[in-house]
Amino acid sequence: MATAPFEILKTLYQELSSAQFSASIFDRPEVVQFQVAGKSALAGKYVGEAGLKNWVSRMKELSSGTYQLELHDLLISDRHAMALITHKIEQAGKPVEYRSVHVWRNEPGKMIAGYEYFRDQYQFDAIWGVAPTATT
Repeated sequence: MATAPFEILKTLYQELSSAQFSASIFDRPEVVQFQVAGKSALAGKYVGEAGLKNWVSRMKELSSGTYQLELHDLLISDRHAMALITHKIEQAGKPVEYRSVHVWRNEPGKMIAGYEYFRDQYQFDAIWGVAPTATT
């Protein structure tokens, strides 16, 4: 039986806030995608269970384990879900926070894709650093 999108996302954000993430909460983790906009070291498309775990481990690594998430609200319809979030980390011993909206596309009983939109894209890129450029 498929899990309701509300329960999937509620569990997802509880796990992210406690640093105990497991992509297995998704009914079909191999097809789930999450995209982070921008030019930071976190920007990119994360596909499947391995990709989602990589996204979470990158946040932990780049924040030196200080990443925290505060979920303000979940808004869910038949086709979409949105999470209003404040993210918190420490840099040079000082607290830093930014806000974003995660927009999820769902089909009956399963989450398909998520996209992160930032209140201030420049702030997000500055916090997480610029992604290294490829050399030839």
